[in-house]
Amino acid sequence: MKMNNETKIGLMVTVVIILLAILTIKTGKFNLSTKGYMLKAQFNNVDGVNLNSPVMFNGFEVGIVDEINIKDDNGQVNMELLLWVNDRAKLREGAKAYIKSLGFMGEKYVGLTSGNASGAYLAPGSVIVGQEPPDFEHLISEGKEIAKRLKSISINLDERLETNKEFLDETLSNLNLTMKDLASISSSVNKSLLANEKKIDETIVNFHDLSVNLEELSYDLKLNPWKLMYHGKKKEKEEQDKQK
Repeated sequence: MKMNNETKIGLMVTVVIILLAILTIKTGKFNLSTKGYMLKAQFNNVDGVNLNSPVMFNGFEVGIVDEINIKDDNGQVNMELLLWVNDRAKLREGAKAYIKSLGFMGEKYVGLTSGNASGAYLAPGSVIVGQEPPDFEHLISEGKEIAKRLKSISINLDERLETNKEFLDETLSNLNLTMKDLASISSSVNKSLLANEKKIDETIVNFHDLSVNLEELSYDLKLNPWKLMYHGKKKEKEEQDKQK
């Protein structure tokens, strides 16, 4: 039985629709046959995260961003992400959410940490307060401002050096002369010490002997204080004899 052109076109369209449906299911809802649960992550700025952006658990893909809602609570605007997470990803109290780039194309994903090891498991619908992603434009702006300041400081420093060039050269010259004088003085002192080395050694020995003698005399007077009185009377008698 031969098929006409209309039947062939109909079969082709049907196959294409089935393939598109399979791709839509795989890419749009992660995996309908996989069990999971919903969590909420709140950020001030989601920084390019879109619907169906991947959700990573300790670096492993476990879900997708199912919804993005804008919450306005008493004037405080927050972005709330509804995350579908695979049942295998067990998060505990203290879990954190953050936003990072995936690969060179810059695709954004939501990362999750496991939380405290001793904490209880998070129930479906639990809210995780997200850590704000870095504002690269702000960082670049600050970097440019710092670069301008460094350039200005460099220019001012060059101007100061150029203006005080003669003074700096004179200061360095004087410092060099001072160092030479100190070296000369040091050399002279060394020569004097070498020339009088023997005398210096003798003086040190004499001081040592004198110290020993004074220590012995002090010890002797402590034991025999009457000697001091005896010498005093003897000296007084000698003075009287001289007067006669």
